[in-house]
Formats: sequence, C-alpha cells, structure tokens
Amino acid sequence: MSHFLGFILVLFIVAALFRVDFFFYLLYIFFGIFFLTKLWLDRAIQHVMVRREYVDRAFPGERVPVTLHVRNGSLLPLPWLRVHESVPIQLKSPSFHRSILSLLPHEEVRLSYELDCRRRGYYTLGPVLLESGDLFGLRDQDRRLENGDALLVYPRIIALRDLGLPAQTPFGDVPTKQRIFEDPTRLMGIREYQSGDSLRHIHWKATATTGALQVKRFEPAISIESHIFLNLNRDEYTPSRVHSASELAIVTAASIAHHLIEKRQAVGLSCNGLDPFSADLLSVTLPCGKGRAHLMGLLDLLARVQLDARMPFAELVGQASLHLNWGGTAVVITADADDALFDSMILMKRLGFHVALIVTDPRMPFAQVERRASEVGVLAHQVWQEQDLDVWR
Repeated sequence: MSHFLGFILVLFIVAALFRVDFFFYLLYIFFGIFFLTKLWLDRAIQHVMVRREYVDRAFPGERVPVTLHVRNGSLLPLPWLRVHESVPIQLKSPSFHRSILSLLPHEEVRLSYELDCRRRGYYTLGPVLLESGDLFGLRDQDRRLENGDALLVYPRIIALRDLGLPAQTPFGDVPTKQRIFEDPTRLMGIREYQSGDSLRHIHWKATATTGALQVKRFEPAISIESHIFLNLNRDEYTPSRVHSASELAIVTAASIAHHLIEKRQAVGLSCNGLDPFSADLLSVTLPCGKGRAHLMGLLDLLARVQLDARMPFAELVGQASLHLNWGGTAVVITADADDALFDSMILMKRLGFHVALIVTDPRMPFAQVERRASEVGVLAHQVWQEQDLDVWR
C-alpha cells in the first residue's frame, strides 16, 4: 500500500510538471481505485457476521462438530476472505481452523471442523480473525471477533457399583418404623380408606373394583442427604501426582453424585478449588438437591473447577459440615488424611453423620489409613491410579 501511495505521489508530480492530460487521467483513475478500495473493504468487512453452531457440553472421548456460519451482511461483495478460528490446543491440533472463501452480497457460507474432547475442563472458543483485501492486492483489512463461546467437558462418570465402593455405605433412603415418613415412590399395597387419609393417595382402580374407597400403602422411609467434600488444594497432593490424583478425585466425585441422583437422592458438594464463575474465591459449595437439573449443575461445576492452594481441606470440611442435616452422609474425597482431617471426621461422627473416606494420593501405606479410619468408625477406600478405574469399569 505504501508503494502505491508513492506511485500516486510521483504521478501527481509528473502531471503537475508536464501538464499532460494523460497523466492527470491516470492520476484520477489510480486515486479513485485507492479511495474506493479503502471504502469498500472498510464497509464490507465490518458487516461480516460469524456465528458458531455446536453442542456446548460434552464428555471425554466425544467429538463435537462445530459449524461456523459466515455471512456477508453488506451489499458489497468480498473478493476473498480468510477466516482464522482459534481453538484451545486441548481440543484440536493444530489449535486453529483456517479457510479462505469469497462472499457475494448477503451470502452465507458454512465452515465445519471437529473438537476432540480429551480432557475435562472449561474451554473458550475463538477469537475469530477475519482478513480481506481487494483484487489488485493494494490493501488488506483485518478484524477480530470475540464471540465468548465456550465448551464444557465433563469429568468421566463410572457406575458406582463398578467403582468398588462398599454396598454398606449408608447412602440414600433407609427404612424406618415411623409411619410419618412414607415414601410415595415405594408402593407396598392397598387398604380401606380411613378418616384423615389424603385424597391424593386413593387407588381409583381398586376402589372401582371393590366398591369401597381404597388408599395406597407406602413403605416407610426417611431420605438421607449426602454431601461430597472434594479436596482440590494443590499443596496437599504430592507434586508428581498432583494432576492425576486430583483428576481421579473429581471423577470419583462425579460418579458418586451421578449414582445417588439417579437413585433420586439429595446430593451436595463442597470444594476448595477455584471456580471462575464463583464469587467466593476460597471455596465452592453447591447445596443439596435432587433431579437431572441439579446433576447437570453439579457436573458443570466439576467441569470448571481448578486446583487452588488457599484453603486447607480440613478447614473446608469443618465449615461445611456445620450445614449438614442430622443423619446425612459425608463423602470425603481427598489426597491424604492428616490429623486435622481425622479430627473433623470424628466430630461429624459424634454429631450423627455417616462418613466415608476416599483417598487418591496417600503419603503412607493405605493399610495404615484404613486401620486408623476403622478405629473411629469411618469407612475408607482408595483410588490410586487410572488402571484401578479400568478394572472396575
């Protein structure tokens, strides 16, 4: 472009010196080309719109197709347009998608590529860099688009029974002799209607058959909440295993939460990791809840959360356990169990909570951890390496 401006300047000097009309005609033509090219590109590239179409949540091992809708919203065509889409290296290698195309007025072109979801995490897609120019190669124009689109890759989920956790762990609903606690999902028979029975429990088919009002009988049960305590304090893992052991802890937490919610139980989560969407920078807490929507929110959190080093895990357990309901289950997932953590678990046992301990990076032989846990009535289990998960799968 600088050479072309220099050529116009030289042409202007020649035309002014020699007063030849032909040189003035050339000057007008080249100056018009320069001006129209600048105006054309500035207007055309500013009206290019890019929209992504993709599924924004996935599990490890899945491939997510992404479609870029590139549309020229201007009345001016673009002779050529280079589209450069930046992608995190964890999702695609090389970490970009590049295409060159031309766009007519109001034309839309679709560009496609795939993301390989290999690791859990929260990934931002983009930015998109647009570059265009004129047919004469006189001028280039670029533009950067920040769309703010993201992709959540969930942690892997393994069935709880395959994970090898003992079946006697007191999760979920437990029977009770108190008739006031009846589970409407556990039908155990019918009986005649009595004064005070809820009309919602009337068994209409049996009523029509017998000619007398019949009501449903339910199995008595109480619902016990489970709360998962997840340790993501970087300093409490050994440096050589900080990544693998913490990821195993997250996979274990996701698997337990999935199992309990599928059993229609209430599950909560407390974690001392860093969530970029959380206002509390020291810890993250998700209150107990049920249902598919709650499970997706919990998995969203486990997909985003990152290692941190500001809050000791024993402190998190001590604070969050104050909000547990009596009789609930505390699932403590950590690298190792030190004295401070054992003191917190003993306190929870005295307050009437069931406690299960899962370690992924013990500093001492696990047999010693298991023996010490059994002495205080805590059920202990170990998830040491990725191969352990493969055996239980």
